[in-house]
Amino acid sequence: MSLNFTGINNIKIYQKEYSVYGLYQKLNKGIGQGEKNFTEIKVSAKLTDDEKGKDLTDYLQRVPGRFVNTEKPDTVELHVKRFDVPEEKVNQSSFKLNGKDLILDNDRKLPIMTFLARLTRENAKNPELSQNQQKYLKIANKSIHKETVEYIETR
Repeated sequence: MSLNFTGINNIKIYQKEYSVYGLYQKLNKGIGQGEKNFTEIKVSAKLTDDEKGKDLTDYLQRVPGRFVNTEKPDTVELHVKRFDVPEEKVNQSSFKLNGKDLILDNDRKLPIMTFLARLTRENAKNPELSQNQQKYLKIANKSIHKETVEYIETR
């Protein structure tokens, strides 16, 4: 199914970057210690259905009820928290959807990740957004993609 994203309004992107010294898992599964560079990205958008597509309907069909904002079911709030350790080529991400932890641990969550990947990828091309906002949408998309690929490869 193709999403047109003309039914996405009032998109807002917030970001925060900071560093914290701590432990992390290395690529070889060992434990490392050092500076972790964090990037937190929050994407908020209101979905609608329109003559070009049914973005809201598609979202509601893909997302289990516990991830839907009961007060505002047309609102998507994605929070990506990612840390990188560049010298080790390590990065890890965590996700929240509408305030609830989103852990890709079963196939039923793949449609959610697909929707979020398209949301971030397509809106990263939105000329109405600043270059900085587009950059952070690309980072969020990269994190979603990596998480999905890792899940699929380990099944």
